[in-house]
Amino acid sequence: MTVLLIGYDLRRRGGIERLGHDLRAALEASGQPVQVLDTRRLGPGPIGRGLGRALFLLRLAWASRRCRLLLSLHAGLLRSVEPLLPRRLPRLAWLHGVEVWGSALPPLAAGLRRCRGLAASSGYTRQRLLEQPGPWPPVRVIHPPAALWPDDAPPAPLPPGLRLLTVARLAASERYKGHDLLIDALAGLGDGDWHWQVVGDGDDRPRLQQRVLAAGLGDRVSFSGAIADDALRQAYQRCNLLAMPSVCQERPDGRWTGEGFGIAYLEAAVAGRAALACSQGGQTDLVQHGLTGWLVEPTAAAVAAALHEALADPGSLARRGAAARRRALQHFDRDRFAMAVAAWLQEQG
Repeated sequence: MTVLLIGYDLRRRGGIERLGHDLRAALEASGQPVQVLDTRRLGPGPIGRGLGRALFLLRLAWASRRCRLLLSLHAGLLRSVEPLLPRRLPRLAWLHGVEVWGSALPPLAAGLRRCRGLAASSGYTRQRLLEQPGPWPPVRVIHPPAALWPDDAPPAPLPPGLRLLTVARLAASERYKGHDLLIDALAGLGDGDWHWQVVGDGDDRPRLQQRVLAAGLGDRVSFSGAIADDALRQAYQRCNLLAMPSVCQERPDGRWTGEGFGIAYLEAAVAGRAALACSQGGQTDLVQHGLTGWLVEPTAAAVAAALHEALADPGSLARRGAAARRRALQHFDRDRFAMAVAAWLQEQG
């Protein structure tokens, strides 16, 4: 019988949406019949959103009675649809990061405990869950693969100087991505050969652009907005350091910020680029300080020190970038992902 994979609109661009497509491909490759249901608007505004949700729920109520297993890409989505599901239907859920950290977890905990198994995108997220009162179902760490380009695509030569790249949504609700830390650090970097390309769009872009201008960095920073995959591959090839010092910390409301895994770090690694990241979060499963990049404390001074080191020693960018690529291809490739997914499904019976 079919595995029913549910998620939010998979037409959107982002790491979780990529993961949804990778999961479908891995399940099909293992011989599992798969049906995908995702939430989609059926027109503009609240009416279109409501119609899309109603259709999704109707299709889910029908499909969930004709499948052998349900896999939710989101813990929150599983919670919202549970009343429609057959009581005895085995459920699995994927854990990405902040949605199960801190005060975000308690509303989801009962539904997760009813799952037969859980998958976490990083060891960090698994650890954060298991620190909370259980009991919990078995939690397997399955790292997402880098699906932006073929694993056998050769890396482009590193450009001279320091060419920084950040790939993240510019959302006011996601200021933890580290753009402000980088602006503060770059303001004191001096007149060396460096440039920063910012990929991504959102409602925080005007504020960040104004901060760049106020810091006198306008001619050294370019905002590219949201770009297609071909342009994104070119951006990785033009940089020599992915700079995304995402801050992992608790907010006043008890929720947390931080990377659950951070697919951009892996995409950069496959391209042969080192990464600059903070020392806590799911990206620590991939980025190794001194070997494949820099892991620093979430302060402008620490970020600036790493940038000065990279600018003064271009060889470190080449060495760490090459090591990042080797590690990515050895431990985070599509075949390993597909095998891990197949083994996880087999465990469920």
